[in-house]
Amino acid sequence: MIKLCGLILFAVCFDLISRQPQALGGMSVRSPWQDVSLPIERRVLALVSNMTVEEKISQLSSSSAAIDHLDIPAFNWWTECLHGMWMPWDNAKAATFFPQPIGLAATWDTEFVGGIASIISEEMRAINNEQYSKDKTYRGLNCFGPNINIFRDPRWGRGSETYGEDPHLTSRMGVAFVKGLQSEDPAYIKVGATCKHFAAYSLENSDGYSRLSFNASVSQRDAVDTYLPAFEACVTEGHAQSVMCSYNAVNGVPTCASRDLLQKHLRQDWTFPGMVVSDCGSVEGVSQNHKFAKSLAEGAADTLKAGTDMSCADYSYLKDSLKEGLVGHIDIDMALIRVLTQRFKLGMFDPPELQPWSSIPMDVVGSQHHVEVAEEAVRRGSVLLKNKKTSIHHGAPKTLPLDASKLKKVSVLGPFAHSPEMLLGNYYGTPAGHVTTPFEAVKAYLGDKAEVSLHLGTRVTGYAPISEDAINACREVDVCIFFVGSSMIKTHEQAGPADMYTMWSGTTEGEGFDRSHIKLPGSQEEIIKAAAVNTDTPIVVVLVHGGPLDVSWMHKSDRIGAIMSAWYPGQGAAGIADLLFGKVSPSGKLPITFYYNNYTEIQSMSNMDMRSWPGRTYRYLQEPEIYPFSHGLSYTAFEYRSLGLRKDANALGDPNAFIARVEVHNTGDVEAAEVVHLFVAPSPVLLGAAAGNALPQKTLKGFARIVVKPGQHQAVELPLASKDFQFASSEHAFGDSRGLQVVAGDWLVQVGSEEISCSVSAVKPLQVISRLVTATQRLNSN
Repeated sequence: MIKLCGLILFAVCFDLISRQPQALGGMSVRSPWQDVSLPIERRVLALVSNMTVEEKISQLSSSSAAIDHLDIPAFNWWTECLHGMWMPWDNAKAATFFPQPIGLAATWDTEFVGGIASIISEEMRAINNEQYSKDKTYRGLNCFGPNINIFRDPRWGRGSETYGEDPHLTSRMGVAFVKGLQSEDPAYIKVGATCKHFAAYSLENSDGYSRLSFNASVSQRDAVDTYLPAFEACVTEGHAQSVMCSYNAVNGVPTCASRDLLQKHLRQDWTFPGMVVSDCGSVEGVSQNHKFAKSLAEGAADTLKAGTDMSCADYSYLKDSLKEGLVGHIDIDMALIRVLTQRFKLGMFDPPELQPWSSIPMDVVGSQHHVEVAEEAVRRGSVLLKNKKTSIHHGAPKTLPLDASKLKKVSVLGPFAHSPEMLLGNYYGTPAGHVTTPFEAVKAYLGDKAEVSLHLGTRVTGYAPISEDAINACREVDVCIFFVGSSMIKTHEQAGPADMYTMWSGTTEGEGFDRSHIKLPGSQEEIIKAAAVNTDTPIVVVLVHGGPLDVSWMHKSDRIGAIMSAWYPGQGAAGIADLLFGKVSPSGKLPITFYYNNYTEIQSMSNMDMRSWPGRTYRYLQEPEIYPFSHGLSYTAFEYRSLGLRKDANALGDPNAFIARVEVHNTGDVEAAEVVHLFVAPSPVLLGAAAGNALPQKTLKGFARIVVKPGQHQAVELPLASKDFQFASSEHAFGDSRGLQVVAGDWLVQVGSEEISCSVSAVKPLQVISRLVTATQRLNSN
C-alpha cells in the first residue's frame, strides 16, 4: 500500500511539474503550487515534490520555518482561542476576552456561542492582516481549541476550559464553536480549529500522578458513552481541520502514539482527513515520560506512524528516525500533505484579494460591539443558584433582584471584587481595552443614587485579615455583595500578622493544578460567616470560578439571601450588575454538578470509571448533590405542560423516531429566557436489569433556549431517534469490536417537570454519529 501511494504521488507530481503554471489576473505564476486554477490536492503534491527531506521535516513542527526558494513563509501554529485570541509567543497582541468556556456552556445557546467563535476568528484575521501588510508573513490563523474533554471530576484544574460534564452538551457546543471559527466558505477556512485533547484527558497532578505520564484506564463503555462522542461530532459535523492528541496514555499507549485512537477511530471510523498535532511536548513524552519508546527518535517514529502529523513543539527527531530506518519517506510525506493542505486552505499561497477576510481592519479588535457581546455572555450564562425571600411574610420579595431605588449604601467585598486579571480565567493575553470589575459595574449601575464602598475582606488563599473588617463593612449598609471563588492566576500575596511574612500562591485551579478539595479556598467562607452572624444586613454571594464549589453552608443558611455563579466573566463583568439589579433575568443553567466536598474523600480522581460508586457526573452519581446538572433559577416562574410524544413521520425506517412536544408557560411577571432540557431515562425495570450500572440514570439528548413573555407560552419540539437510546454493549477496553446497541424496552422521556414513557424497539446497531438537535418553537398567547 505504501509503495502504491508513493507511485501515485510520483505520477501526479510529474504531471504537475510538466504543466505550464496558469496565470492569475495577468500576473505570472512561478510554480504549480501557486496556480489557483488547480485543486488544492494537486497543488500540495506539487509543493511536496519540490522539497528536500530536511525541508519537509521543518514543516512538521509547530514553529514552521520559512523556505524562501519555495515561497513558503514561516508560520507559528500555536495560537490559543479558548475564549479569545492569545499568542503565547507574542503576548503583546491584544484581543477581546469572553467568559471561560464553562460559562459559555451555561448559556445553553449554541448559536450565540458560535457567534462568539466567529468574533474571535474575526479578531485573529484582523491581526493577521495587519502583520501581512507589514512583512508578508502570517500569524494567528490556527487555533489550538476548543477543549472538548469531559469535566468528569470536580477537582480537575482545567474543567473551566471545557463545556461541562455532559457529552451531548459538549458535542453541540464544540461543533458550534468550530463552525464559528472556521466559517463555511466553500474555498477557504477563516481560522483552523483544533479539537483537543484526544482522548480521556482530565487529570493534572492528582493521586501521585502527573498528566505527562498518567495512564487512563478506559473501558469500552466509558469510551463510547462518555469520552469519544464530542470528538466524533467535532470532526464529522464540525469538520475541524485538526485534532490534538493529549499528554496521557490510554490503556497503556500514549495517545499521540496510539494507532487505535488516531487511525482506527479518528481516520478509519470517522474518516477524518485533517491533521493531528501533539500537545506541546507530547512527542518527547512518549520516551521521556511514558517510557513507551527507548529514544526520542523511536518516540518520534511511533507518533508519526500512529498518525501524529505535527509536533508541538519539535519534530526534528524524525531526521534520526529516518536514518535509523524507523520511518520511511512516505510516512513523512503523508503527514506533510495533511499539514500543508491546511495552510493552503488558510490562503497562505494565494493572493489576499481572493480571500473573503483579507480586508478586516484592526479596529474590530476590542470594539464596543465585541465587549458588549462579552457582557451579554455573562448575562446569559450566569446561574442563579439560590434566591430566598427577604422575610417569611406572604408576598415578601426575594433577595434578588435588588431594588436600586431603595439602596443608599452598598458594600462590595471579596478578592474578586476589583481584580481585573482574576476575572479572565486562563489562556488569555493582553485584553483589548478595559476589563470592568464587579465593583466598577455595581458602582456604574447605581451612579449617584447610592454610596458603593469596596473592601477586600480576604485573599483567595492564605491568612485572612481579621473578620472584623468584613463585619464593619456590612454594618449600617443596605446590602453586602461578596465576590469570592477560586483563582487561576499565579499571584503572590504578602499576608499575616505583623510578626509573620508569608508568600501565598493565588492559583487554586488551572493547568497543572488539580484541587485537593472543592471548598472555597482560604478564608473566604469565614468572612462571609462573620458578616452573617454579626450583622443583619442582607447578603448576596457571587461566585467567580471554574469548577464546582461546596457552598452547602451558604445554601442552607437563612442569612445568605442569594448565590449566583458568574464563572470567570472575562471582559463581560458589567453584565453581573444587570442581573443583580434586575435589568434582565438570570437564565443560565449549570453544565456541571455541584458536589459536596466529601465526594473528594470517597472518589479517587485517577479512577476513570464513570460508573463505579459513588459514580461520576449526573448520569451515574449515586450520592446527593448540592445543585444538580441543569439547575438554574429565574426572576419569573415557568410551568411545563402537556408533554406529548408522537412518531416522527419524516424519519422513515426508524421505529424509535419521536418528536417530544411541551408547552412552556411564563406564569410570572418578568420576560425571561428559559432552557428546555430533554432527558431520556431507562425505566426502573430496564435500569435494574442492566448489569454493572451499564446504563446512565438519565442522559441529555436535546435542549432549546427560548424567551417567553409574561402570560404567554411557547410550544417546543425536540426530536429523538434510535441513536438516542444507543449505548455501549461491552465493558472491555475500547478497541473491542463490539460497539453499541439500541437498548430496547421502556424508557422515560423527561422535559422540565414533565415525564412520559415510550417503548423502544430493538434495531440493528447504528454508526455513532452525533446529531444536531434543533427546536421548533411556536409563540402562542394565553
